[in-house]
Amino acid sequence: MTDKKRVLLCITAYNGREFFERTLDSAIHIDSAKAKVDTIVLDDCSPEPGFSEDLAQLCADRSIAYYRTPRNLGIPRNVNLGLKTAATQGYDFAIISNSDVIYPANVVDRLIEAYEAGGDRIGSVTALSNNVSIFSLPNGASDTYLADQDVVDSLSQTLAASLGDQVIDVPTGISFCMLVSREAITQVGLMDPIFGRGYCEEVDWSCRSRSLGFRACVAPGVFVYHSGGGSNRAAGIVAEGMTTVPANEAIIDLRYPTFRQEVAAFEATGQMSRIVDQATQAIIKDAGKRLGYEICITSLERPIASERPICVICPTGTPRITAHYLGFAQELPSIGNHNVMTSLTTVFGRTPSVVDIWDRGPNVGRLAELPEARDHYVYPTLADRH
Repeated sequence: MTDKKRVLLCITAYNGREFFERTLDSAIHIDSAKAKVDTIVLDDCSPEPGFSEDLAQLCADRSIAYYRTPRNLGIPRNVNLGLKTAATQGYDFAIISNSDVIYPANVVDRLIEAYEAGGDRIGSVTALSNNVSIFSLPNGASDTYLADQDVVDSLSQTLAASLGDQVIDVPTGISFCMLVSREAITQVGLMDPIFGRGYCEEVDWSCRSRSLGFRACVAPGVFVYHSGGGSNRAAGIVAEGMTTVPANEAIIDLRYPTFRQEVAAFEATGQMSRIVDQATQAIIKDAGKRLGYEICITSLERPIASERPICVICPTGTPRITAHYLGFAQELPSIGNHNVMTSLTTVFGRTPSVVDIWDRGPNVGRLAELPEARDHYVYPTLADRH
């Protein structure tokens, strides 16, 4: 049996009392068969009174290493402490991570497996998430539905089963949760401190790595929850309502004048759109098979909240089926008029648990005859009005 890889999980910190304990609990929940994982929290001299002392104690209670810089360095320099430590102490990989995340138990194994299966010269692998630029699965209520360890574990297991260990070459990695190889750290170097307090430093690093022949990849078979901007807002790096730092983007534009065109060209390939569709449909299908699903027939906008998928069907017109689950939404394939039940049985492998009929129309068909059907208020038809 080969020796396990060594991985250093580096969690950067700057304030963030409201989410940090959750992230630390998630870190100790990681279960890896492929690697020995050490975790270190890099506290960039957090200014909130008492926060650093409390964070140090939280880490000690969980046997997590903790280091507080004597003065504020900014994200790039703080990240560099982790990268340098990993490279000089013989780790095979570093994982650079924000502090406003929830890791699935399989995160390390899935990132390593994607790295190993993806071919030569991979420098970095970024996880899929709910709030990570173009590497996101759109979700209308992620903080409501996804900020839960069991949910994140389930989503990542589903993506691992459906999308495997494939990787997609991308223009840049994103260091909210990014695996970096020691070889890449050694040859490419560290993050450039010119980016000050942070933002765009991983874009610069990725562009430098690609110029040396390394590949930046995303692994769609692993999902990490990201509250999105929480750690950067806590650090005061981005203002409320902002998602970037314009001055740092200007540096990228100056250094890499074709980078934006490369991103646009990548998006134009449709690779991420296809992955998003596959991943979202896999999540909804898996949940429907495990938990059952509901049908809601209505012409009106209705709040979608359920512990299992809800398939919304308009009672008239082409019977489009839009499935909703945990804030995800996906249009499901429909066989055609009067075959809604056949379509859904094909997708989920079972009949619905509940059929809510709020409006009547030709698409209701035999769904009204199912024992699970429940009638609600029905709008009067034209015949009823005469």
